[in-house]
Amino acid sequence: MYLNKRILYLGTMEIIEAKVATFRMLEKRILLVVMKEDAIVDVSEVEENCKVSMQLTKGGRYGVLTDARFYASITNEARVASSTPAVNSNVIAQAVIITSLANRLLANFLIQFHKRNKNAEMKLFNDYDAALKWLKEKIREDEQNGGKTNVKKKLSILSSI
Repeated sequence: MYLNKRILYLGTMEIIEAKVATFRMLEKRILLVVMKEDAIVDVSEVEENCKVSMQLTKGGRYGVLTDARFYASITNEARVASSTPAVNSNVIAQAVIITSLANRLLANFLIQFHKRNKNAEMKLFNDYDAALKWLKEKIREDEQNGGKTNVKKKLSILSSI
């Protein structure tokens, strides 16, 4: 179905390798996305990533933990496409792990595009554990609110420590 993906199984865990990222469910309702080094994301990759995400989450609501420690770039068209509510309709929140200045600048720019999406909060982190903890809190809030997380359209940024 996807030309640029491989599906691997480790035990019962499904891992999908798409053109620009590798996807797997980290745990129930948490999708781990690991960006590939030097990936260039265009509209077709945004569409592929959306399809893979829907496949792994079985169309349910989920949080995204994105490991963006490798350098990647995104076209203007892909920025617009990735910020649409349709692409993010089932996303509760997105925690992005970034350690390099170049990726932090790119992510800050992307956050401006994602401000249009009122369904999901995005936050940048330097630390994997802190990102996962925050994401679990957002998922708990979503569960307590019956899938109707009240997002204040606030996009937070954690500075480098």
